[in-house]
Amino acid sequence: MNKIVRNLIPLLLILSLLLAACGGGALSPTPGSEQEAPSGETEGSGEVAGGDTTCGPVELQYWNPFTGPDGPYMGEMVNQFNAEHPDIQVTMTSQGEYYTQLQTAAAAGTLPDIAIVHADQVATQAFRNVLSPIDDMVAEMGLDGSDFPEAVWNAGEVAGRRYSIPLDIHPMTMFYNADMLREAGFENPPTTGEEFVEMAAAMTTNGTKGFDITGGFPVRQIFEMLLAQFGGQPFNEDGTEATWNSEAGVQALQWMKDAQTNWSDPNLEVDAELAAFKAGTVGLIWNGIWQTTNVTGDAVEFDGRATAVPQIGPQPAVWAGSHQFTLPIQANPDPCKREAAGVFIQYILDNSVTWAQAGQIPASSSVRSSEEFQAVMPQAAIAPSVENAVFPPSVPGITDAYAPLDDAVGSIMNGTATDIQAALDDAAARAKEILDQNAATYGDAPGGGQ
Repeated sequence: MNKIVRNLIPLLLILSLLLAACGGGALSPTPGSEQEAPSGETEGSGEVAGGDTTCGPVELQYWNPFTGPDGPYMGEMVNQFNAEHPDIQVTMTSQGEYYTQLQTAAAAGTLPDIAIVHADQVATQAFRNVLSPIDDMVAEMGLDGSDFPEAVWNAGEVAGRRYSIPLDIHPMTMFYNADMLREAGFENPPTTGEEFVEMAAAMTTNGTKGFDITGGFPVRQIFEMLLAQFGGQPFNEDGTEATWNSEAGVQALQWMKDAQTNWSDPNLEVDAELAAFKAGTVGLIWNGIWQTTNVTGDAVEFDGRATAVPQIGPQPAVWAGSHQFTLPIQANPDPCKREAAGVFIQYILDNSVTWAQAGQIPASSSVRSSEEFQAVMPQAAIAPSVENAVFPPSVPGITDAYAPLDDAVGSIMNGTATDIQAALDDAAARAKEILDQNAATYGDAPGGGQ
């Protein structure tokens, strides 16, 4: 018997190898099947596997709005992911008229597998049944918000469920002419309200302005930031009322108007402050971090630099936006694609130092604290400010309610209105009507989901 057993062992080994090569008899899940979604990723490959289930090659469609100079950076990351994960291939499409494209695709049942959505659009797209809740995937990825600033993480929660994972934070940023600053007797840019006043005044001389501020974008975002710094909020906690007409709101808008009067050219159109700064006639401006390559370095003929916006009021706060990963709703959900999407999202988060080079601040706190990111300037110098980033509440249609505030702030800055309290009161009342209408339109919770 021992001899027979010894002769059978090689045959059994060959049979076991053949079974393994064929997947061990496991079935690949099909779209819409009841089989459990796989979990985990085979190390060193793109194979998505878990338990007794093995997925074959997976193809993912990934949409984003990165049609500007940041697009190639994301494209580089996607290409690198594809090279390292041969069993998961991601096709990236950068779309113009982005939210119109998403809505059209939702109506046609042709949404992509993964989509970037701005933080202030997550709730709206969830209630429009564009986005699927991802609580299960987030749990499988081991994400719980501990690696992200609270405000940017909370932006992805809608009606008690999670719909997005933050990729980045793009904050309001101060750009300064270091040559002008030194000529005025200062080595470092302002970090407090007192320093800002002193330096802006010193650089406001014949032919130059210390600080330029427009009557258009991003003047409302600047107001929101100062509102928070003076202790106010644009909306109440559940997003049912506008609260920017508070004492803090009046303080914020009065500070802006005084800054315009004291140090800025009046009645500036959108981007006029950028043009004046690039011409070398303005010492300080505030705009989004995405303007860094436009107004610093080789883009200007002086020592143009970027840093965090100073703290004008008693509370640290900075206006910011965020790109967030989402999974759009699918007519026939594929658990293999869903699992592969988690692998892709985790990879981009872990490697978001590359994305930082496009001018963004990684949302992941662990990435921001890495030595690799600390070498990326000026992003690393600006990064601490995102711990105090402010975002609107996660309610659908919240961006609609900002329109009256845009009008109010613009009217004060452009001189067509002079009563700050009255302008903010009127804007809050109009916003309330919009919020009430949105509540009736969208209901209490998203109707779709997977």
